[in-house]
Amino acid sequence: MKKLLVVALCLLAGNMLAQQWKIEYPVAEGVVLLGGCGNDSGNYVLGAYNKMQDNGYYGALALYVDKNGEFTEKRFECANSKVCFCQGICLEDGNALVVGLKGGTWSDHVADTMWIAVMTPELEIVEEHFCTIETPFRTWTGEVYLDFNSEGDVVILAGASRYVDPYMMTMGVYVVLKCDVHGNVLDIRYFSEGHAHGGARPTDIVRVPGTDKMMMLGKGFNLNGYHTITYLDNDLELAGTYPLPWLESIWNHTKCWKDNGNFLMSSMTHHFNMLQNPYYTAVFEVDDTGHYLDTLVYDRADTSDYTAQYGSMAYFSDKVIYWTTYWENGDNENPNDAVICLIDSDLNLLGVKRLIHDNMKVRMLHCQVTGDGGCLFYGGAKISYGDEMVVIWKLMPDDFIVPWTMTDESEVSLHNCVYPNPTADYINITLGNIESDFRVVVRDLEGRKCFERRFEKGGGRLTLDVSAFENGTYVYEVVTGGKSTMKGKFVKN
Repeated sequence: MKKLLVVALCLLAGNMLAQQWKIEYPVAEGVVLLGGCGNDSGNYVLGAYNKMQDNGYYGALALYVDKNGEFTEKRFECANSKVCFCQGICLEDGNALVVGLKGGTWSDHVADTMWIAVMTPELEIVEEHFCTIETPFRTWTGEVYLDFNSEGDVVILAGASRYVDPYMMTMGVYVVLKCDVHGNVLDIRYFSEGHAHGGARPTDIVRVPGTDKMMMLGKGFNLNGYHTITYLDNDLELAGTYPLPWLESIWNHTKCWKDNGNFLMSSMTHHFNMLQNPYYTAVFEVDDTGHYLDTLVYDRADTSDYTAQYGSMAYFSDKVIYWTTYWENGDNENPNDAVICLIDSDLNLLGVKRLIHDNMKVRMLHCQVTGDGGCLFYGGAKISYGDEMVVIWKLMPDDFIVPWTMTDESEVSLHNCVYPNPTADYINITLGNIESDFRVVVRDLEGRKCFERRFEKGGGRLTLDVSAFENGTYVYEVVTGGKSTMKGKFVKN
């Protein structure tokens, strides 16, 4: 087992408090981690290494990380051809079914073969199968997502292009494969009709609980260019397509279905003029026909404006949903941080952590839950135009949650709305009697949300444990009917 660096329950400089552990993985030749999966014992982390300028990556990379941050690593190469791993899903026996791409030469972008393999925790491949792309398509695009269907088979959603450069998505299409848990391909469908001028771009697939349907997310199946949700049955036949005309985004991900049949979807932007900024990240509640119902917005474009590219939402339970974002500051010189949010299925923001790594630029790419209810967050970090370092953080719910209590008081005074102030551990916010539903939001002076919770009408006194907040000044706000009805500041020292 290798263990390059594990920091246990430490304090990071800046804004990051106690974390479970962190792995630093320096790589002079370039590494990108694209996806993975986890079970009770550990997590598979998959990607590629040895970037060849603009022509992709040379070899595939897999890590198996146990719950303590110890990991094994293995690299896979193919003579005169490039390979990479894209995504995986854990099987009942502890192995993982992983999907990668293969093909082309070192001087082009082509990946004409999908590589489906069964991998052990020791990173040995025990079964593998290859699926060559069908004419007139030339290459897989590298956007690969998968989930189990109701029969226990694995359904893989991928993109394909008619061009040798997969980034030319003008003629991109959806491709859906069904395979058994050994990787044998049982069926394959190319959905090449009905896509917008910009081409199709898949972003996620998930099984609809209690049904035989799979739901696909992405840009496809609509001539107006809208993003859509599209359903497939177990025979990979289309079972309904619904546009999302209110949404404008690059990446959409979902891993959370609610008991009422609605689902939560993380995204980067949409059309609603809720803020002055053109870009921001949000989680939306959407019904099964694509109607927008509710939103949790992580406010401002200069605090966080990108979701993780290959999977920004990780679901453990209705009370523990992780959501991964980062701020792209538009240059290669200045450092930036990642913003990790813990939410629940009612769109309450339970807490936020900022991940900062050694004054470097951090680009979050993926998150995945661990068997103990925590989550791995990983991506690349670099100094200016220098070599990248892969960083993997593990956090637990306790690293995020802001404990709170609501005291119902028949008579409350608004003369002292927040106390004690300054504070080292907790504050009391006197709300008064509120006759409608309301939200309480706490932000730092840079506009970053630290806490947001929704309440039914009532009011009284809200007590928040702010001992984990960084020292500084914070703004609290009570929002009723979309309007701010109470606002003030407190100091944490």
